[in-house]
Amino acid sequence: MDTRQLQDLFGEFLQALGLHRPDQVPTGFSLSLSEMFALMALSAEAPMSQQVLAEQLHLEKSTVSRLIKHLERWGWVKRVRDLHDTRILRLHLSDAGHEAASRLARSLAERHQRLLAELKPDEQEALAYGLSALVRALRAV
Repeated sequence: MDTRQLQDLFGEFLQALGLHRPDQVPTGFSLSLSEMFALMALSAEAPMSQQVLAEQLHLEKSTVSRLIKHLERWGWVKRVRDLHDTRILRLHLSDAGHEAASRLARSLAERHQRLLAELKPDEQEALAYGLSALVRALRAV
């Protein structure tokens, strides 16, 4: 494979996922990928500080602060001062945030199930191998 083929395949892949539309996660939710990952991370481990969330998402703290503002506007996230260190804001999901995260997780699982159903078992295995190698390579460059 040459670099042009890789570039073309990446472009097709991103378009097929719907990632060329950054305001529309390909699950029917109107939120960015960063917001989606933040919601899912908070669903798994809240409460957490903005710093920890920034580290998990590999984003700048200021970027996380902006995306948390969006999630707050939707009523999904609350910032609460840490009882032991008032400089720290802990991020909590509201009841609505937990419900949104559950709906998003179900939607993603259904989409992934449909995707896997389109692949033969050997293609599924090759996909897992190839994606693992791709993630490793992307983290190395």
